[in-house]
Amino acid sequence: MGVQQKTSMPKTRLVGRTLYAIDRYLHVLSLKMSEELILEWTIFIGIYVFLLVLFFFNIYLCLSFLILYVILRIIQSRYKKLLPVKSKAVLVTGCDRGFGHHFARHLDDVGFTVYAGVLHKDSAGAKKLKSHSSKRLHVLQLDVTCDSDIKEAVAFITAHSKNKGLWGVVNNAGVNVVGDMETTPIDQINRCLSINLFGMIRVTQQVLPMIRKSQGRIVNISSVMGRYSAQGDSAYHMSKSALESVSDSLRLEMRPCGVGVSIIEPGKFDAATTCNDPEIVKIRRNEVDIQWERATEEVKSFYGKDYFYRFFLKDNRENSAESPDKVIEAVVDALLNEAPRARYLVPGSSRLIDIHAIFARLNGYFPEIISDVVYTWFTGAHKPAKILKNH
Repeated sequence: MGVQQKTSMPKTRLVGRTLYAIDRYLHVLSLKMSEELILEWTIFIGIYVFLLVLFFFNIYLCLSFLILYVILRIIQSRYKKLLPVKSKAVLVTGCDRGFGHHFARHLDDVGFTVYAGVLHKDSAGAKKLKSHSSKRLHVLQLDVTCDSDIKEAVAFITAHSKNKGLWGVVNNAGVNVVGDMETTPIDQINRCLSINLFGMIRVTQQVLPMIRKSQGRIVNISSVMGRYSAQGDSAYHMSKSALESVSDSLRLEMRPCGVGVSIIEPGKFDAATTCNDPEIVKIRRNEVDIQWERATEEVKSFYGKDYFYRFFLKDNRENSAESPDKVIEAVVDALLNEAPRARYLVPGSSRLIDIHAIFARLNGYFPEIISDVVYTWFTGAHKPAKILKNH
């Protein structure tokens, strides 16, 4: 018997099939379908081309993915359709400083009626909003942990909306609490969850009737830290992960109502916010002081005082993006895009890449034995004093 030769598809046939797939792809684009459907086609054709070309293991693999990448980028920029801003009103929480302050001012600049919720109406940030904004911006007393504040804010919006409802809410108010789970008092964890998670729920529940009426948008500000967990920020990771889970459920619940729900996940933007503002630093320092004072003697002996202050003393501005513009763009897109994304992961960093955003994208793809080592190395986590002594 002769040796049976292995047959293979001619390369010309491969090229033909690849071009046909791209042609079908462009046909779908010409129909100007929704972003979700276009993304589904992109994934389908990407898998098709990958399997087809990988069988031959040649240059067509690189070329095919390059073509698909370029086409997808063109779609995202060319076929994005934004709704008009005219007559649209938005409530933004946490506008005293940081992202919320930037959001409120920019949304006012582009023509929204803005209801800017602040923790203190006499704060420097609140005064700046009043003096540097148009008459469309209204500063409201709004502590997201206070039911009476929320109800009064909703009553004010209802009275001033002239039956037009509320187009959107940007749930931005949030805090961070530094510390491991064992070293963080339960009242500090409760405060973090009360603002970051339950504050969002309280506000959203109260404004949903107005947003349903306008078939508008809910935009929840999370973080890349909502996608992965690392040592030293247990309460914050917990709050943002829970926020994302609730947002996913809300998105499905609101779909029949025509309401869009989006999550914004900023990466390394510490220098663009007030994370290192003297007032914030003082609050964090006091929180760590309380953690040390309340710790039992056994905990103090095991961890050591340096361990408690390791993350507090770290300068988070290093390699951070200095401008919030990318995050602002994501918020505007979530509010006005006809087909808003479910998630907007926004890389920051002053470097070419944002390693935090990369971790967020890849989390879940690697086994824990790898991801745990990488996260521990990256965060520069210190070991407790007793463990260091034993080594």
